[in-house]
Amino acid sequence: MLCHLAHQFPPFVASFLERSRPLRRRFREETVTDLLMGSLITAGGRRIIVEFPDEPVTGADMEWNFVNPDDGTFFRILLQAKQCYGTGKAWTRHGYRELLHTAGSGPKLQAVALCDTARAEAATYPLYILYHPESTCAAAAAAGCAAVAGASLADGYLIERLVTGATTRTLRTRNKNLKTIAPLLFPLSDLFCPPTLLATGPQAFAPGGFLFPVAIGREGGRPVIGVPVPPTPAVIRDRIAGSREMLAEAGTTAAADLPGVPAVAEDIPEEVLSAIEKAQEGGPAEPGLRRWRVTFVSASPRDPDAGLAGGLRQAP
Repeated sequence: MLCHLAHQFPPFVASFLERSRPLRRRFREETVTDLLMGSLITAGGRRIIVEFPDEPVTGADMEWNFVNPDDGTFFRILLQAKQCYGTGKAWTRHGYRELLHTAGSGPKLQAVALCDTARAEAATYPLYILYHPESTCAAAAAAGCAAVAGASLADGYLIERLVTGATTRTLRTRNKNLKTIAPLLFPLSDLFCPPTLLATGPQAFAPGGFLFPVAIGREGGRPVIGVPVPPTPAVIRDRIAGSREMLAEAGTTAAADLPGVPAVAEDIPEEVLSAIEKAQEGGPAEPGLRRWRVTFVSASPRDPDAGLAGGLRQAP
């Protein structure tokens, strides 16, 4: 489900953006974000709820809410999308030309608005999702950086520092350059892989085939069959913290003194519970949303012999 999407979507984006380069009007990051939302709709079934925004956003392009109704935990990611532009084989000629834009018509920079929104809310963390055409990925790979994919993630607080630190013309050029930002990137698969499986009971093997989509993973060296579900809030929180640790170990000194990754919340916000309830009842989405809102519904371990849901398993 999500792990498969995390591996398949980036190369699709790279090819899509590369094919659009000869067009008189190139596709912008909003188009790619729309494609990502469509992919999530088809990937998640009833466990991923996608809601469309009614008006322009300031502070984020997407809101990803990870919830576990079984234990009431919650974690939110706010994402800002940007596209990389450039020509030639030298990666120094590629960059995120709109990275220093302000939020709406006001003076506040988008990166600052994103991080201020995250800082003001519990169990919330800011990320950037950055889109690259194939030629940009190839330029980065030729320079020895394999982290640049069609869609990659970056820590919002690190981007905020680059943006607020761009106080001269030289720094404004350097701080939005691919060469500067590429070492900060990590893949979508770091969030969504390995997949989380809700182990199934024997009713999955009913005559005529599986009663629901299943996947195969391993635990303790043995194969496990289960239903793919989104990662729990705690898993997502730990994976973000892990990505920061990897950056610090790789020598990114700025990653060492960023704001801490907040703990998961012990209660789910009312608006998110309402979105889940409306989706279950087939009702309309909440009006007036200011950004794409995606709710990922996970589950807690259960007795594997007690029906559809068993224990949560991590598959490689």
